[in-house]
Amino acid sequence: MKVVAASHITGRGVSDAALKQGLSPYVSSPPRRIDRLSLLALLGAAPLKPVLQIDSAVYLAATYPARPNMFALLDAVCVHNRLPKPFEFVNSVSNAAGFHVAQQLGINGPNLFIGAGAQVWRDLLELASCDLESAQVQQALLLLVDEDHDEGFSVQSLVVESGGDALVSDSFERLTRGIEVLRFELRGDT
Repeated sequence: MKVVAASHITGRGVSDAALKQGLSPYVSSPPRRIDRLSLLALLGAAPLKPVLQIDSAVYLAATYPARPNMFALLDAVCVHNRLPKPFEFVNSVSNAAGFHVAQQLGINGPNLFIGAGAQVWRDLLELASCDLESAQVQQALLLLVDEDHDEGFSVQSLVVESGGDALVSDSFERLTRGIEVLRFELRGDT
């Protein structure tokens, strides 16, 4: 596999409204009701839209699902014995983030979410290589969303294709060595 494009977006203290505003150069009308994980994933993937093919796969990993959404869902169901609100329930399935990325970027390949572990880049590359080697897709979009409310967020994104040497690394920096990475830093607005 070879890396054909990459982006790295970071920020701290950035509201959901500011994230949506950051999407405006790339997405004509972002979804109105999506959670923060979906917003961050879409923001990380959007700058790579010009290089993506329509049948690209999306493999998304995150250290945590959208925490406020999960807390609201668990509070409603476990503490108050209520049915969850539809927004909370739908977005509690982390694959919703990958769905929003694919829908907004106009791609329709396989779509998979995994929890980020210690070897997240190896796991994402392994998933992508299976579909690329079987020629099910020509490209794969790999995303890692990492958000810590004290430290801010980081979204690392790669577009990979067949060809070249095997990619094996646990480091975004090593995977992107020798290619130009689109880097953005969003500043807090709260």
